[in-house]
Amino acid sequence: MAGKTVKRTLADGTVKTYTYERKTRSGQPRVRTVEAVVREYRLSSGFTKLRPNSKRSYERSLGYIVDRFGEVNIKTIKRRHILAHRDNLADTPCAANSLHIMWGIILQFAVDREYIDYHPALRIKTLATGEYATWPDDLVERAITPGILPEWARRAVVLGLYTGQREGDCIRMTWADYDGSAIRVVQEKTGAKLWVPCHAALRAELNAWRDSAKTTMILERPTGAPWKDGPSFATMFSRCLRGRKRVGAKGEINGDRARPEFVGYVFHGLRKVAASRLAEAGCSAHEIAAVTGHATLAMVEHYTRAADQRRRAVSAIAKLEDFRPRAKDGK
Repeated sequence: MAGKTVKRTLADGTVKTYTYERKTRSGQPRVRTVEAVVREYRLSSGFTKLRPNSKRSYERSLGYIVDRFGEVNIKTIKRRHILAHRDNLADTPCAANSLHIMWGIILQFAVDREYIDYHPALRIKTLATGEYATWPDDLVERAITPGILPEWARRAVVLGLYTGQREGDCIRMTWADYDGSAIRVVQEKTGAKLWVPCHAALRAELNAWRDSAKTTMILERPTGAPWKDGPSFATMFSRCLRGRKRVGAKGEINGDRARPEFVGYVFHGLRKVAASRLAEAGCSAHEIAAVTGHATLAMVEHYTRAADQRRRAVSAIAKLEDFRPRAKDGK
């Protein structure tokens, strides 16, 4: 551990530990760089106990921080530096906000260990971000129709649509998790353990897929190999949705055909479709959360707000159609 550690026994018998910065030969405290603090944070339980997906996300932001400020003394980092660094990614607000959050974690880590006296990133507002678009019904129907998307992508849409699970949880589902009527899920993000009954349409699909399965995983790559955790599925799924047209050496067009109707939609939008359909079917927020695994009902209500509004509006107009105003004489 960097620094000098001294233990003192107080008058009441308690033992206190004090840590002082080691001084250089010149008598000045040793310079602790941002990179050194990041390196120490990576070894701490705050990082090592993170789930794999969270670690990968954190590492991206830590990489940005070290690349730009690695050799800088942590004590010289000011609020303006963090704002400027975040604003360099303003075109991708989600990445900018992730960077801002990571700065906060590193600086709080440094405050807790008395490397710096205050936290310069406190109360910095996050950038506004758009939401993942909910797939419209006609697009969902096109996506699950054989022949519109490559079969590997169509199966992913079907699984996400009927289970309401996140992308990472879908690609980790194994045939051992499926018992013929339901799928067991342990959500990586929350650790929630779910038992999700399968819709009749999903059961029919799963039973057909299992007959031709080449791996223990439910979803497979185009080559038949299993997906691995990481960005590869997201990248390929995104490219598949928007389609690709590549010009070959002789000028010919090859690769996937363009699918402009799918541009702007991502896999996570299917989770919102699943929650919305459950709401439209009359399910309560607790029932929806039992399927999707949302930790808070507030998020379920956020996902299903449009569906709830439609259902209530239909009910209101139905009541209005049955309503007959009373005459002025009361008859």
